[in-house]
Amino acid sequence: MVGSIDPDRFIDHWLREDFKTIYEATSKVFQGMVSLSAFIEMSAAFNKGVRSYHLTSRTDVIGIGQFVWVDNSKAKAVVVGFDDKYTIVSLYLKPYFVFPETDKIYTKNEYIMPVMDDWFVFWGGTNEFINYHYVYEHQRYAYDLLKVKDGSTYNGRPEKNESYYAFAEEIIAPQDGKVIKVVDGLDDNIPGQMDEEHPPGNYIVIEHAHKEYSMIAHFKKDSIIVQEGEEVLQKQLLGKCGNSGNSSEAHIHFQIMDSEDLHKGKSVRIRFKNGVEPIQGEIVTNHLTKYLNRFEEKFDKVENTMTIADYVFAVPRAIIQLFK
Repeated sequence: MVGSIDPDRFIDHWLREDFKTIYEATSKVFQGMVSLSAFIEMSAAFNKGVRSYHLTSRTDVIGIGQFVWVDNSKAKAVVVGFDDKYTIVSLYLKPYFVFPETDKIYTKNEYIMPVMDDWFVFWGGTNEFINYHYVYEHQRYAYDLLKVKDGSTYNGRPEKNESYYAFAEEIIAPQDGKVIKVVDGLDDNIPGQMDEEHPPGNYIVIEHAHKEYSMIAHFKKDSIIVQEGEEVLQKQLLGKCGNSGNSSEAHIHFQIMDSEDLHKGKSVRIRFKNGVEPIQGEIVTNHLTKYLNRFEEKFDKVENTMTIADYVFAVPRAIIQLFK
């Protein structure tokens, strides 16, 4: 029988090194991947020298409540995912990195999200546990957005792009600017497969005031309707969301850079209109953040489903980082 553990009590058990109790609260899939003895050995080694932990974030990732605890030295993080029955479905242990110097530098321009209606923030925020991009300087403050309905990102056959709510949705300009780069014509992937040779897939780069550059990636093949050299206005239609490039399912990657070069430029933290700062698990539109998917509001209402929120022991299943 699968056990459970109160998320609010988890870290007490962890500090007491009551690893057997924690292991018994993990899912059958988890236990099939990691033995009890290996789990205890790994956990005890990681916990060595730690006096305390504090909770830094708790978010809902499409039916999985994710908790992040950081140790007293701010060097280690314990990240745990719970389903709606408080069974542990993921647990991973990693060094904790922050970049306070770049965290405090925002874009000079105000931007909106490049979407028309409600989208889900799958990756976004200022640590790698809620934003997989964070440890990579050239995409540190990027967002990955997808659409979710009834706890799932798709309805129908999962191997069909058309089953995904985000696929073919309209994508708009996040700010006035000039289109300086357009790549189109790459095929959309079969969901679950990735084109690693063309990480951004079909994408657009727009130059804005103050030499800031927005990049939007993974457009649907042949859907981009603007051309290089064209001036665009905020909210102007650019194309449609697709599943091209290093992407496992239909979504949009959005970031602001200090250079038009995707690999040499640095990602800049985005100053959004109305002062919002979306993070993983929130619902966003093109003008504000709707706090609909906070863990406290949604965790007990959403059944665990087989979506992009599936996890493994060491690293959560990602939409896949944009660049190698």
